[in-house]
Amino acid sequence: MLRSRDGHAVELLNQAHLEHPWYGVRRLAIHLRWSENKTRRIRTLAGIVIPRASKKRRTGRPGIPEIPAPANALKTFAVFKNEERPQDGMDYSGMTDSGGWVQDFTYLWFERSWVYLAVVLDLKTRQAVGWSVGLSHSSELTYRALLDALSKQSAPSILLSDQGSEYLSERHQQLCTRFGITLSCSAKASPWQNGYMERWFETLKLELGPLAAFQDLGQLTEAVAFRIHYYNTKRIHTALKMPPAVYAAQHKNAPSVGVLFSDKVLQKVGA
Repeated sequence: MLRSRDGHAVELLNQAHLEHPWYGVRRLAIHLRWSENKTRRIRTLAGIVIPRASKKRRTGRPGIPEIPAPANALKTFAVFKNEERPQDGMDYSGMTDSGGWVQDFTYLWFERSWVYLAVVLDLKTRQAVGWSVGLSHSSELTYRALLDALSKQSAPSILLSDQGSEYLSERHQQLCTRFGITLSCSAKASPWQNGYMERWFETLKLELGPLAAFQDLGQLTEAVAFRIHYYNTKRIHTALKMPPAVYAAQHKNAPSVGVLFSDKVLQKVGA
């Protein structure tokens, strides 16, 4: 009888794994409504192993910023893990209630050259609200990603990035000023201050799989679009216990921190 129950559980887990091949124990447990201990045991019986993403070294010279880096406005939402031991670091989880977005771009090594993906992430809902793919990591790339986000979502109260020249451009600042957004930067050499974005890219690269599987840039871009849609609408986020879009829909009646801008307004600022 025990073997029969385990056999049925293995079938259910295999089916879940087929639908969501990159789910770890926590997401599988939420999906199947099992305990994590049971999920881990059945996953071991099923012989399922989830691969981990490899890390590639970045190359290239940084550009020259056009504007000074503003202070990290989201830091006020962080608290010391131990007030008596500031060296233990800070907890940034409170940033999710800031009404802010974070943004960054990543490098994808494809067909012997770099492809760049810029993404804007809503901290509250964890949705990727805007993105752009390009062959250079310029302010044009990051600007397009932000315009994409503003064309579909209410403007945030704060927009955080690192201190790269791609984000410290005059038109990036002008766009944020026009829409009442406080532009914000994490401290140099402090990627944990934008940890939500770092973790998002890690997940995307893992779930994209080997880029050699794609025949051309169009196919890669299509795959990126599919993974972003899957992440937003299907993939369980462990902190939310549901996909980001489902969480956002449940909170759609909450007071907005900004204004949703029309296509006409966006066209005036260079969309």
